Amino acid sequence: MKGRSNGGFYVRFLGGFSLNYRGKEIRFNANLQNISMQMLMMLLKAGEEGVERRKLLAMIRPDEKDQKKRQNNFRQQIHILRRMIADAGVPEGSYVLSKGSRYHFTGEHEVRTDTQRLDRLVQTIKHVTLEKNDGWEEAVQELYREYCQAYTGEFLPMLGAEEWVAAESAFYQKWYFTCLNRRCAFLREQGRYETMLELCTTASHLHPYDEWQAVQIECLMALDRYKEALEVYEEATEIFYKDLGVTSLDKVMARYRGPGKEQVYAANVLARLKQDLEEKEKSEAGPYYCSYPSFQDIYHLMVRLAERAGTKNLLLLCTLLEDPEDVEQKMLCLKKVLTDGTRMGDIYTRYSQNQYLALLTGAGEEEGELIVKRLGQAWEQQEKGGRTEVRFALQEVESAALAKTEDAGTL
Repeated sequence: MKGRSNGGFYVRFLGGFSLNYRGKEIRFNANLQNISMQMLMMLLKAGEEGVERRKLLAMIRPDEKDQKKRQNNFRQQIHILRRMIADAGVPEGSYVLSKGSRYHFTGEHEVRTDTQRLDRLVQTIKHVTLEKNDGWEEAVQELYREYCQAYTGEFLPMLGAEEWVAAESAFYQKWYFTCLNRRCAFLREQGRYETMLELCTTASHLHPYDEWQAVQIECLMALDRYKEALEVYEEATEIFYKDLGVTSLDKVMARYRGPGKEQVYAANVLARLKQDLEEKEKSEAGPYYCSYPSFQDIYHLMVRLAERAGTKNLLLLCTLLEDPEDVEQKMLCLKKVLTDGTRMGDIYTRYSQNQYLALLTGAGEEEGELIVKRLGQAWEQQEKGGRTEVRFALQEVESAALAKTEDAGTL
């Protein structure tokens, strides 16, 4: 556009929001959730194309049926937006311009955004894939790499509940996962696991709930970095359990234990593995704590051993019946009662937000009842008044018992 200044505004949308003019950040005295700020971000994202008036109007009290009131509210928001921009200390010029039925941020200064590069890459990928000229496969792989590098996070993650933001975020994330999957498939074929690991490690940080940890583990296993693979798995389990409340990571587990991973046990690494597998910070007494997926494995093993030896095991489910505000503090108290009241050969895990699950190895019904009685007395002593009740439920171990607890969430 004629008379337009170069080196103008730069907007970051990916992973957060910021607006800079020639390297200096422009700060607004307004909450990003405000209608005026959202209108500003929408105008900045649209660039020269601008935003239709009806789209901006739709952001103004959509529940208001009186069209005259909505029009007045819209004009008021435009006035607030212009004043907010002026107060932020932007360079001189005209802002929030209306041209026909569309609004623009400015016509005097260049506006660049981090999403423009992604948009150009998407168009180029579509063109190269459609044309398929000589060398197109190498060219498109380079474009996939560039997109993965340019994508630095979700589109305006703090406004993810807004419809217009959710649509933009879904678009860029979909293309990120598409490029990443195709790039990883190419690198896997070439055996370039180091490069592949860098890509999926970044993806795990940007999108921790989309199980890119599985690809991390695959790469680390292929590189004989077994200890790091285990650490990634444990960290992923912790994230999924704490934030999502799930007790298993099926895809991660499948990748971690997939076909061809038997090389973990190769003779030339057994000595190192033995050292890595040794229990750290081993306590003198008390049961063994492990993650729930590990608990499942130990359970299955103990069932087989009990069947062969003719012994018995018991499952013990400890449940906080109320939902206290300080549930984590109560669970720490319950954990202490459990560790003090069970034996060194027993195993336990956190099963849900308010439950611990323990395997009492080699224990019969009578011994189990004594343990429950001891735990109940210890809890009453711990609570000193019993404000929060705990239920201790026992069940004899059978092959299908654990599956029942998964379906019912209780015993």
